[in-house]
Amino acid sequence: MSSLEEPVASDATWEENTVYGPSTVIAALDHIEALVEQARAVPLSASIMLNRAEILDLLDQAREALPEDLVAADAVVADADAVLGRADSAAESTIAEANARAQSTLEQAEDKAEHLVRAANEQADRTVATAKEEAERIADQARKEAEAILVDAQAQAARLVASENIVRMAQDRAREIVDQARREEKRLREGADDYVEKSLAELSGLIVELQRKTEAGRRTLAQRHGQGRTDIGLSDD
Repeated sequence: MSSLEEPVASDATWEENTVYGPSTVIAALDHIEALVEQARAVPLSASIMLNRAEILDLLDQAREALPEDLVAADAVVADADAVLGRADSAAESTIAEANARAQSTLEQAEDKAEHLVRAANEQADRTVATAKEEAERIADQARKEAEAILVDAQAQAARLVASENIVRMAQDRAREIVDQARREEKRLREGADDYVEKSLAELSGLIVELQRKTEAGRRTLAQRHGQGRTDIGLSDD
């Protein structure tokens, strides 16, 4: 047990006007520890001899300094709260700006997709109209050529029939010419039909391809709208 009856000789002396680093309390405790370590031991005992007045003075100064340290700690905590508040405000501003940019980008993408769809539909309509005009032109040309062949065949048949000596030959030749004209007409008509069918098949393929690209574009926009989520809050992980 320590004895506070006799003073202790110590190289470290406590000055009331001493300035102690960031904490007067810690400095006082350090000084008390130094006094205990340097105190003289009581013979045949584990006790030491300390200066009662000096120890009590150090404890009083530490007690008086304690509220000042607590105020400083509160100031540090308040400053930390202010920093966190500013960080929260900056984060909210950044998220709002990101959401605005994402919304603008999405609207621009939707406008562009609508423009592409309209352009594709207009191109398809123009292609259909062109194909129909070309098919009608070819069919009309085929009809005119067939009619001309029939007129010529009939003329030749008439000339052959006019000769009494070669009536049979004329008739045979007329039938042959008429048959040939009909075959030619059929060939031209079938050729025109084949061309029209081929043109319509190509047009159908073009329309299918345009529809596929349009659907792919819409799916891409839908995926972006579903996955590129930016409207998050501060509480989101």
